[in-house]
Amino acid sequence: MLGLACVGFIAVVVLRDPPPADPTTDVPERARLATLIQREQSRAEVLREETAILRGAIDDVQSGATQVEAVREQVDAARTRAGFEPSEGDGLVVTLRDSSLPKAPSGNRNDLLIHSGDVHAVVNGLWGAGAEAIAVNGERVVATSALLCVGNTLLINGTVHSPPYVFTAIGPPEVMLERFGEDELVDRFRRDAEAFQLGFDVEVETALEVPAYEGSAALEFAEPR
Repeated sequence: MLGLACVGFIAVVVLRDPPPADPTTDVPERARLATLIQREQSRAEVLREETAILRGAIDDVQSGATQVEAVREQVDAARTRAGFEPSEGDGLVVTLRDSSLPKAPSGNRNDLLIHSGDVHAVVNGLWGAGAEAIAVNGERVVATSALLCVGNTLLINGTVHSPPYVFTAIGPPEVMLERFGEDELVDRFRRDAEAFQLGFDVEVETALEVPAYEGSAALEFAEPR
């Protein structure tokens, strides 16, 4: 009897005090949807901000890469102009030879030889004519190159050369040919060549090659300004 009384009491309590209902069931459907939309909009805003940050980082990386590439191109162009890269193209080939005369009309045998001053005149004349790259006997001539006469030989970048001296100059051939012929020192050498029968040939050539300079570019005595 006591057990039945307890069961009856529990049943009465359950009927009188039902479990609390889910509060969300009392919220209208539109309100719940509005809350969901607001929450998703907040998440979307956070994602947009993160995306903007990532895009900014990507733009910075791409900008940096572009700047690096631009600097690399400038360095390559500077190396080419400085002679540290081989060059090829059309241009002029100038050849100087000692005279074949047994005796100089002036009585001075030195007038029958090609000297460093003659080489300098030709090199400077080619630069002035618009040459982009020059080699003498296959030795690249750059701003720091030394052209020194030692007896009957010529030192070019520390290497020894004997006549004939072949100058390979890359640049616009017709323009160079005209300007080279107008150079004052070149014209003076031309007159000496005729007087002492020195070899002086100028030819237009295609597909010329000038090797890269392989020496040191460091200045030992001179100072840049």
